[in-house]
This record gives sequence, C-alpha cells and structure tokens, in this order.
Amino acid sequence: MLNQVPLVRKARGAYYGWWVLGATFMLGVLSGGIFSHSNAIFFGPIKRDLGLNSTQTSLIFSLVRAEGSFAGPIVGRFVDKFGARPMIIFGGLLASAGFMALSWVHSYVLFVVIFVGMVGVGKSSGLGQVLISAVNRWFIRRRSLAMSICITGFASGGAVLLPLISIGVSTIGWRDVMLYSGIFMAVIVVPLALLVRHSPEQMGIEPDLLRPEDDTATQTSLVDFTVRQALRTRSYWILFTGSVLRITMWGAISVHAVEMFVWKGMSQGEAGLMFSLMFFLSIPMRLAAGYLGDHIPLQPMMAGGMVAAGLAVVAMLVMDGNTAVYLFVVLMAVEQGGSTLNWVALGNFFGRTSFATLMGIISTAFNLGMLVSPIYAGYMFDRTGSYTVVLISFLPIYLASGVFFLMTRKPEAPVSTRTPVYGR
Repeated sequence: MLNQVPLVRKARGAYYGWWVLGATFMLGVLSGGIFSHSNAIFFGPIKRDLGLNSTQTSLIFSLVRAEGSFAGPIVGRFVDKFGARPMIIFGGLLASAGFMALSWVHSYVLFVVIFVGMVGVGKSSGLGQVLISAVNRWFIRRRSLAMSICITGFASGGAVLLPLISIGVSTIGWRDVMLYSGIFMAVIVVPLALLVRHSPEQMGIEPDLLRPEDDTATQTSLVDFTVRQALRTRSYWILFTGSVLRITMWGAISVHAVEMFVWKGMSQGEAGLMFSLMFFLSIPMRLAAGYLGDHIPLQPMMAGGMVAAGLAVVAMLVMDGNTAVYLFVVLMAVEQGGSTLNWVALGNFFGRTSFATLMGIISTAFNLGMLVSPIYAGYMFDRTGSYTVVLISFLPIYLASGVFFLMTRKPEAPVSTRTPVYGR
C-alpha cells in the first residue's frame, strides 16, 4: 500500500487534461457501443420484429443523421460558448431515456419518433462531437495522440460492448438489451461528465504547450481562427469535402455491415462478431495514427485509409464467402484507424476556440450524407437482393475522398491573430 501513495500523488498532480481525456474516452466507449455501432446488430431483429423491409428499417437510423445535420452547428456553438459538461449530461440522460422507452414500443411510427427525437437528439447533443471538442480544448502539443485516444473510445465500445449486445440480442432479445443499456448509461453518464472541465484557462492553468526542443513537424501554431476566417480559407473546404465523402460511406457501412456479411454467407451471430472485430482491430490502428500524427504529415495517412477502404470494397465484390468478409474487416479497420486524423487536422489548422462550431458545420453535411447512404443501400438490396451495386458505387467515392485528403494544406494564419509559439 505504501508504494501506491507516490503513484496516487502523481496522478493527482498530473495535467488535468488527462482526466478530461479519460472521462471522454469512457463516454466514447459507452456511446459507441450502445448508441452508434449497435445499429448494425439491432437492424435485423428490429426489421423482423416490426415486420419491415430493409428500406423502412434503414430510414429509422438514417433520420437520426438528418437530425444531426441540423443539430451539429447549434451544438458546436453551445459547446464553444458554455463548455462540454452540461451538454454531455443533457444528451446522455436523454439518449438513455430514449433507449429505455424503445423497449416497450411496437409501432413503427412511434419507434421512429422516439429514436430520432430522444436517442438521436441526445447522442448528437452530448455524446458525439462534444467529446472530441472537449479534448481539443485541452491539448495542443499532444493533440493528435489525445484526440486519437478519445476517438478510440468509440471504436473500443464497438470492440468491447458489441459482442455482449450481440449475445444479449440472441438470448434475451433486443428490447431487454435496449432497456438495460439505457439504465446503465443513465447511471454512469453524470459522474463521468463532472470530470470534464471547459478549458485549462478557466482552471487557471495553461494547456499542454509546445516545447523549444520539439521538432519542426510537432510545432503547431497557437493561432485560433474565428469561424468566419476559417470559412474563407480553401483549406477548410478541401478538408470538409474529403471528410464528408468518407463519413457518408461509413453511414451505410455502419448500418448494413452485418447484413452484408450475412449476404456473403455468414450466420447472423458470426456476422455480428465480425463487425465487432472490425472495431477491435481499429484500436491499435487509431493509436498508431495518433502517435504518428504528432510527428509526420497527416495527409498521406488520411489518403492511405481511403485506399484501404477501396480495397475492402473490391474484396467484397470479387471474392466469395468468409474470405471476402475477413479482408473487408481488416481493411476497414485500417480505414477507421486513419479516420481520427480528420479532426486532428481540423484542430491543427484552425485552433481551439471555434473548433466545435467548425466541426458542427462539417457534421451538417456528413449527417445528410449518412441519411441518404443507408436508405440507398437498403433500397438497392430490396430491389436486387444484393449489395453489389451499392459496393460498386462506393468505390469511386472512397478514392475521391483520398484525393481531397492529399490536397489538404495548413492555411496561412490571419495577420491580425498570429501569436508567437510558447517556449520560443
């Protein structure tokens, strides 16, 4: 016990940003596992229970994206002004209550209303971009690593919780799984949210600033763009386009992946476990990308992720059976690993004070894309009984996204806001 005392003192004296990162990581685990990545597990059981087709079921999850497209800039503005903590508490409790309510719903229309109006609004208000924005406020020098750890939380939720959710759905049913998941989330969200402070400046401390000995690749300007200044740069719109294209495709994959694996010959249970494995494999990919992102240019890694996604699509098109699924899972894990760097680039390019709003503007567009892509995939499957046309159409979009990421460049800081780097 005596040997643990110095360790406890060291933890208490550590930079408070690490506590914020730990809390947002755990919230990401719960949000990713319970509210986001579980869609693909719930898709088939809800479809059969409510007597729906693939298009109708896709609409449930897609309308949440439409809500997110309207909420993104508003949520971002609130976070930049008031901080992440109140948004996390409000959003987490609302989404949890929505999950509990869904366990008793048998009407398709009422299911859509509750899923969009409670689960969707709650998640977008406090358990998505809000967590990433909170971390961006606390880190500069180690931004890439910190944000990668935070976003890895969402993938960890897929890796750790999806197997449990998949087993639960197959044993006690999707309704009880939603009920117990909502109760657990409601209990845990407030204590974790209380650890999240708005900024180091409000606590009277400095963020993790740059050191004189840091290499050139690590030196990140402390300039903060206003929203208007950022929107006037070419860099923002190139990054915007690449991000929207990538995340639009992920919208369809995240909803239809399990059904795609079943289409390739897997059982529902095996397909759910393979979907979970994708997130498990993405964890080391995300952490490696985060570490490298603090030391080398981001553009090649972001573009490389899109090439991996394109190869995953090709594998599903030209191969049969489990081999196609295995390759798809591994290659999409690579894509998910590099996806973290979208938001690292946004923070590196435009700073901290307007990050949530700028991210919210991007989310408006990609949520509209994520509204359309699952419905499109479901409609084409209903028409053809196959995902072939869907996958063929996704391939050029992934490659185009990679080209835009290669084109991204750090913008010149507005002259009136340039600030010398700390430690120099």
